[in-house]
Amino acid sequence: MSRQADETEEVAVVKRKRKYRQIASKGMKHVVMWQHPHLRSCLPETVWYSEENIKKMLRQSPSVFVKPDKGGGGSGIIRIRKLVHRFEVCFRKNCRMVEEGNLGRTVGKLLSPSRRYILQEGVELATIEGRPFDIRILLQKPGNRWVLSGMVAKVAARGRFVTNHCKGGQPMEMKKALQAMDGEGIFPEKIMRELAKISYLTADVLERRFPGLKELGIDVGLDGVGKPWIFEVNTRPYFRMFSKIGNPSLYRRILNNHRRIIR
Repeated sequence: MSRQADETEEVAVVKRKRKYRQIASKGMKHVVMWQHPHLRSCLPETVWYSEENIKKMLRQSPSVFVKPDKGGGGSGIIRIRKLVHRFEVCFRKNCRMVEEGNLGRTVGKLLSPSRRYILQEGVELATIEGRPFDIRILLQKPGNRWVLSGMVAKVAARGRFVTNHCKGGQPMEMKKALQAMDGEGIFPEKIMRELAKISYLTADVLERRFPGLKELGIDVGLDGVGKPWIFEVNTRPYFRMFSKIGNPSLYRRILNNHRRIIR
């Protein structure tokens, strides 16, 4: 089957009503995962947005991300970085320098009054040729057990801090990404095993709290030494990026699993 045919089929498949459970709130899923000690060690600190919480978090971390509690695709994300005497606030492609006294007001103007937001501790992402990347791990449950259907790296476009494909991020085959990762002492096979381990654990923990989940898109970042950090879990993941890494059989398998799930 051609790539174009595969993508056309995906559009048709995902437009069908998803009959399984979906949990939109990032904050709610984080609270459940935080209660498990092993997952907690892989989670950046995450709290509800407030001006006071911005100040507290920036006293502990050099960078903070403001994210809509519901929604995906990297839309609406703000990055705040603490510099020597000021703060850098980045939204979409625009960055501005802000004095501490104006930080809350500046960020507040970028937020939608109809949405709730979370604050997440920043992680200095591993890079490929100087561009940060993270990882999408797709788990599906077409039968009685979870299947790790695929992993794909998402390399940020130059000048962007989000890696999402719809924001210019470049999908990359996982092993190639780990082999190309900047730095020394990186062991791709060891990292892949750890990612698989925490992915299955994430599925187990969330499913115990939210029975009826069938697909999970887990977004994970690696820091400079290869430690994984779970940023968020999408219970309604899209998977077109898997069609862009030169492995059509993998993509067809994902579509087949999805078709079995939504029957």
